[in-house]
Amino acid sequence: MQQQRNRDQRTDSNCNECEETDYPTQKTVNAERQLVCDTLYTTAGNVGQMEKRFHGEKHIYHIKKCMFVWTETNYKLYRNLEITAGTELLQTNDSVKSNVKNYIDLNKSLGTRLKSIADSIKTVKSKFSELKEAACKLDWCIKDKCNVQQWKALTGIAPENCKEGSKEPPKECCDAEEIFKELTCNPNSLFADIDSIFQSSFDVVGIQLFSNIDTLDEMQKSLETKSKDFEAQINTTMKTRLTDLTARQGELVQSVKDLTKSAMDRNSTRSDFEGYKDAIEFLCCPVCGCVKEGDPVKDDDDCGCGKHGSRLKDCEKQICCICEDVKKTFCCENCNDPAPKESR
Repeated sequence: MQQQRNRDQRTDSNCNECEETDYPTQKTVNAERQLVCDTLYTTAGNVGQMEKRFHGEKHIYHIKKCMFVWTETNYKLYRNLEITAGTELLQTNDSVKSNVKNYIDLNKSLGTRLKSIADSIKTVKSKFSELKEAACKLDWCIKDKCNVQQWKALTGIAPENCKEGSKEPPKECCDAEEIFKELTCNPNSLFADIDSIFQSSFDVVGIQLFSNIDTLDEMQKSLETKSKDFEAQINTTMKTRLTDLTARQGELVQSVKDLTKSAMDRNSTRSDFEGYKDAIEFLCCPVCGCVKEGDPVKDDDDCGCGKHGSRLKDCEKQICCICEDVKKTFCCENCNDPAPKESR
């Protein structure tokens, strides 16, 4: 589009309407104009090249930006996973390890106490056997006819078919019969109870023994090893993604630099093109509106010839105006610049 515009400039009707002469000045202008035209065409090509370069750098920038964002997102996923799951997993393993050790120690202590209780119950059971045996002997003695008189003397009760009936027992032995019943009956009940306690105590010892809580130690060690491997894998991947992110960031920064430079080069080339275009438009029909005929000036030394003022006086004024504009734009006389005038 820009090159077509330049070709249109070469055949501008305004230039064709200009009347060119063979004067040396016109020939000089034509020669300079041709140089500017050639430069204009070259600059037009440079503008197209810079625009294409800018669009290419802009496309690359968007790709680099997407790559950076994707890599950053991937890195954040592993970083957050390492901070939360990885850290929690390792800390949990430490706590589990401590708890398992405590459970094993408690289990050993519990096993020792249960065996001690079972052994004590076993000893008590043997004593209850003796008690039951003594109760049986006492019952046999009570039922023995040879001991009728002793039984009657203690309880005041005579057995059936006894010629001598019952009589009141001594006051001190009023409850002797109940005591004898307890001594002969209760040991049987107590022996059944101690037998159940004995059986239960050794069942509990067996349960505690076969629970085999020591296996938790191996399970905990296996969990710790696998957890550390998992966390190490996450950490390694996170560092790899961080390296990738740093590389993508460097590429994105370089792409921004290239894009900015291509934009500045494009704008600079466009400015050059516009300047050469304006120069061509002026050189096609170089009419200076500031050149005017001067008014006559009287002078005693003109030998009667009238002098005229300078025809370029207005041109000087216009140049001065341009100078003032440049001065206001680029000089710092009225700026709030803290630097001293000598350094400007």
